[in-house]
Amino acid sequence: MRLYSSHLLTLDYDPSTDILFTEWPSAHPYNLNEVDKALQILVETIRNYDVKRLLIDASQTKVDPDLDEERYKEIILRFAYDLMKTRLQKSARVLTADKAREARSQEIAQEVSQKTHLSVQSQSFATRSEAQAWLLE
Repeated sequence: MRLYSSHLLTLDYDPSTDILFTEWPSAHPYNLNEVDKALQILVETIRNYDVKRLLIDASQTKVDPDLDEERYKEIILRFAYDLMKTRLQKSARVLTADKAREARSQEIAQEVSQKTHLSVQSQSFATRSEAQAWLLE
């Protein structure tokens, strides 16, 4: 069931599995405010539907090399803090094949995890089917 759709973010929810699916929004210097708003909408949806499982597909996400990384980290950090105010239990992420971008994403995720002590179980997977199987365990 489609809960939300915009040029940056689409949220699909399956009530039978309690999985909310989204593709992570691409980030560029010109759209960071929009990315921030999209992530706020994602958190609001998780809260409003009392979602317990989140499936994020980052396989096609682009992150501009000219991106203000500190600003992007602030956005991700706020997203993590906001997630802590929900009842989300598990988050699965589908990896990108771009090794450099994945390494950068892991660095940011590790930093955010250390700062927030996020209690949501989180794992990364090569495919959407693997991620979904783990969420349903």
